[in-house]
Amino acid sequence: MMHTPADINRGPNIIDRTLVVLYLLGIYLGISLHLSQGVPVPSILAGVAGSLLLLKHSSRINDRLVLAFLAVIVIMVLSILTAPDYTYIGERFKGFIQFGYSLIIACGLFFALTLYRREQLAFVFLAFCVVILFGCALENTVVPFRELSDGFRAVVFDAGIYSSDLRDQYLYGRIRPKLFTSEPSFVSFMFTVSAFSWYVLSPMRGKMFLYLLLLAGGYMAIRGPTLFLGVALIPVYQVFLATRHERGRARGSNILRVFGALFLAGLLAVVGLAAGSILFEERIADIFSGRDASFFARIVAPFLLAKDIIFEHPLAGAGLAGWEFIENRVVQIYTNSSWLVIDFNFKTAAHAITNYFWLHWIFLGLFWGVILIVALSVLLRRLGASNILFAWAVWAVFGQAAGGYVDPRTWMVLFLAGALAVIHSREGHRRPARVRMPTPAIRTTGAEWR
Repeated sequence: MMHTPADINRGPNIIDRTLVVLYLLGIYLGISLHLSQGVPVPSILAGVAGSLLLLKHSSRINDRLVLAFLAVIVIMVLSILTAPDYTYIGERFKGFIQFGYSLIIACGLFFALTLYRREQLAFVFLAFCVVILFGCALENTVVPFRELSDGFRAVVFDAGIYSSDLRDQYLYGRIRPKLFTSEPSFVSFMFTVSAFSWYVLSPMRGKMFLYLLLLAGGYMAIRGPTLFLGVALIPVYQVFLATRHERGRARGSNILRVFGALFLAGLLAVVGLAAGSILFEERIADIFSGRDASFFARIVAPFLLAKDIIFEHPLAGAGLAGWEFIENRVVQIYTNSSWLVIDFNFKTAAHAITNYFWLHWIFLGLFWGVILIVALSVLLRRLGASNILFAWAVWAVFGQAAGGYVDPRTWMVLFLAGALAVIHSREGHRRPARVRMPTPAIRTTGAEWR
């Protein structure tokens, strides 16, 4: 559902701007609220902000959008009802509530973001990058500030607090900053999301070079491997978005631009591997020797588990949020895989599988996994997203750095990418109209300008 020219010209008001910032801050902090029934409400600050945004823009909700949303909900319910072993159906419906909540507030964010002009929203994300960089620099160098951050984490978060500082000192040479979040990966994830959003929206010439400088600065301050996903997203932008909206160009020219983007992808992959082999020498050695449990939990174990679950339960997988159903299988993978030779004790399977891309297939199976992607694509189209492939590609790349399938952060990425595509296609190639000098008319009686 596209906005009217009047909406776009008016732009976001102070309420929209405030709630968007609160939403992004809520995703960054990840503070959860636990209800008395035991159902956690993740990213509560983002939930409040997203709900208020949806309420504010409720006039833009039409019947086709409601039907598309209901189709997603019905598909998710059917996937739960056809999943194996009804013993875990209660936990699956808890996950269903969190999934619906995450989608609802993401729709509210989408409505607000698509009112922004390109330069306005680019500034918002650049400001997030600058604040994160400055805050991490303070935490790395100013002891009282670090103590303030640690004190905040101890009070606000009752679980999932990062406690691998010794490992950080071994791999990165220092303790990584948490900056009021529960763990360093939240900092690097939000920084990379914000930096990439700025890269997509910025109208500056030479922005790729500046984007790489921004990622390099982020690495120096944060030391998170997630930042390398930002490099992988450059060809995603070039192939799926930048070459799709070049009006007035010949078809052959666009094809050449696509091949150029693919060449750039290969070049960046080589450069990224070379840089990674230098910056993460110790960690790469641990990965190949089977001693990096974090890499195993993010990349190897999710793939191995997805392969097994899809083979055994292709229709509905393990069921939404079916952590207890896959617990024994996860233990087997961690025990028997040659990619991990050290003992890694984890409290739950959710702690051992942190990749929401593969969790999609683990929880839903091949059949419902494909059906849900189609249904969510229709929902994005009804909202007004103009490039669905770009949105899913961005979602898949960031999935390699985050777990929590029903978490608002997972679906914020998809809907944010959809909104970025809308703004880019709407304003990405506007050029100032050429000013033509009036053609002088010459009197027949002389060479005098009229």
